[in-house]
Amino acid sequence: MHKKWKRFLAVSLCVLLLLSAPMSANIFAGFALTASAASYSGTCGENLTWTLDTDTGILAITGTGEMEDYNTFFDVPWHSCNYSMREVRIADGVTSIGNCSFSDSTSLTSVNIPNSVTSIGDCAFSGCRCLTSVNIPDSVTSIGIYAFSLCERLTSMNIPDS
Repeated sequence: MHKKWKRFLAVSLCVLLLLSAPMSANIFAGFALTASAASYSGTCGENLTWTLDTDTGILAITGTGEMEDYNTFFDVPWHSCNYSMREVRIADGVTSIGNCSFSDSTSLTSVNIPNSVTSIGDCAFSGCRCLTSVNIPDSVTSIGIYAFSLCERLTSMNIPDS
């Protein structure tokens, strides 16, 4: 091994050990380390937008009209952030929840479905293992197949006569 590489490796290891040592907290006491939240957004229907705040875990869907239908959870625009989504807030004006929209959102615990929603697509919440309760409004007249399959902790669901 070349002499310069050996020196570089030795210095790198010393720095690594210094940073991992218990007293490193005292060395860096004057520096504050903070993690900043990321916010992601996009569209999910002709007149619908979504925003996900990874700090709060809230996915907000706003606008008017139908959500897009997706073939798999990989097709959902917020899929890469699924792990941080804990709550879904769908605004009044959204008329449908598309197929596979929230499937396999394993951290999702809560969803707000407004009275403007008339249909919930196939597999919409399938695999949402932390979802515990759902209140489906009277406006919903259609719930797709497997919409709530594999929701292992779902213990309370209000389903209207409609």
